[in-house]
Amino acid sequence: MGKNFYEELGLKKNATKSEIKSSYRSLVKKHHPDTGGEKERFLKIQNAWETLSDPIKKEQYDKNFFSSSSSFDSLNENWEEKLNSKKNNSSITDKEVETWIKEIYAPINRLISQIIKPLNNEIKELSADPYDEQLMENFCSYISLSQKKIEKVEKIYNKKLVPKSISALGLDLYHCFSQVKDALLEFDRYTQGFVDDYLFDGKEMIKQAKRIQSKMSAEKNKNF
Repeated sequence: MGKNFYEELGLKKNATKSEIKSSYRSLVKKHHPDTGGEKERFLKIQNAWETLSDPIKKEQYDKNFFSSSSSFDSLNENWEEKLNSKKNNSSITDKEVETWIKEIYAPINRLISQIIKPLNNEIKELSADPYDEQLMENFCSYISLSQKKIEKVEKIYNKKLVPKSISALGLDLYHCFSQVKDALLEFDRYTQGFVDDYLFDGKEMIKQAKRIQSKMSAEKNKNF
């Protein structure tokens, strides 16, 4: 019958989008390798989230899994395999690593910085009067532009498989821009109802993204 992604996230099969996201966040905080979690468990959580957070993949998974028909594995490969495998099993060369860092890591890291760096100033300006239409419009423009950058980030990331020898860096990069993407969704929710919890959660996610970004930079400078 294949993997039960709902059980992996501690959910029932009729779980809502909000419940799926909430459970994923909670499990990531608990099992991320940076906080002492096991990599294997974390990868399983990521794999389940990859499917259940995508409406198209989720619909296909539900149809196949709960009808005991064809396995969904062919549509959603195991996350670790995505990071570690190559179409052929030839050894990864230094050139491949160099190319991935240049064409994938570097532009993505640059785009993430372009989103993170102006955030404090954007929030500071908005806090002067959140109900001022112009200030709110400026903040919404920042969110919209940043979301377009995240869309670009995802396209870049999917261009090349992560070389096996730097799979940990690839995983960190994915987790980093995922945190930024979720933060932007929280900021967007804040603009729709002025609920401070959304703003707080978004800022915390950005802090986590910055920590991951710093870790990646240190590892890159140390090893490459």
